[in-house]
Amino acid sequence: MSRGSSAGFDRHITIFSPEGRLYQVEYAFKAVNSTNLTAVAVKGAKTAIIAVQKRVPDRLVISDTVTSVYRISPRVAAVIIGIIPDAKYQARRAQVETAQWKYEHGYDMPVKQLACRLADINQFYTQTMEMRSLGTMMLLIAYDDEDGPQIFRVDPAGYYKGVHATGIGVKYQAANTFLEKKFKKRSDYNESETIELALECLQQSLGNDIKASDVEVLKVTEEDRDFTEFDDHLLGDEEVEEHLNAIAERD
Repeated sequence: MSRGSSAGFDRHITIFSPEGRLYQVEYAFKAVNSTNLTAVAVKGAKTAIIAVQKRVPDRLVISDTVTSVYRISPRVAAVIIGIIPDAKYQARRAQVETAQWKYEHGYDMPVKQLACRLADINQFYTQTMEMRSLGTMMLLIAYDDEDGPQIFRVDPAGYYKGVHATGIGVKYQAANTFLEKKFKKRSDYNESETIELALECLQQSLGNDIKASDVEVLKVTEEDRDFTEFDDHLLGDEEVEEHLNAIAERD
């Protein structure tokens, strides 16, 4: 067998190839794109926004039952894309972790600690023969009492990072290129500007205009940082349409 070949090494979750690669982890990243979705997260001065594509598979499916947005705790929410059953499992695991933290410590789990914990779990899956990596990418948002709006990204390899803005999914490279250019100019966006930046980035990444029904927009602000009334943090179609019209008029 050639030393440059992946044959054999990609059949074992925990074995490195001669080139130092873990093929099963690489396949997990590819699985994130299996639903062909893209999500964009942007942090403004006092706001954090995630805009994610919404794709209903066929007309027989009730659209309200299709979502990539999850309430994790009263202080943290998430967008998870990739293999849908894996995403639901990861959301549930995150909910369990935050509930256990609250029981043990008496206060809500900070978003940074949650991101670190979930990354540790993902990394453990890359070392354990009887498990497989999750085919998901997660974005966590919250509003921290000391640090303001927060966005964290957790990947299948077990790496997490806090970001000012990021794209995940099939068009993540185009999204990140767009966001880097915008954040070179400024980063103190107000609420409306943050929403419109996320939507504009999503449109530019996809290469076409989007409709309000094709996107979910999750927000957290200084004034409304509690996710107990979760629907209040999801923009309605009319509000999304207003922001899309504002983008079109500006262009």
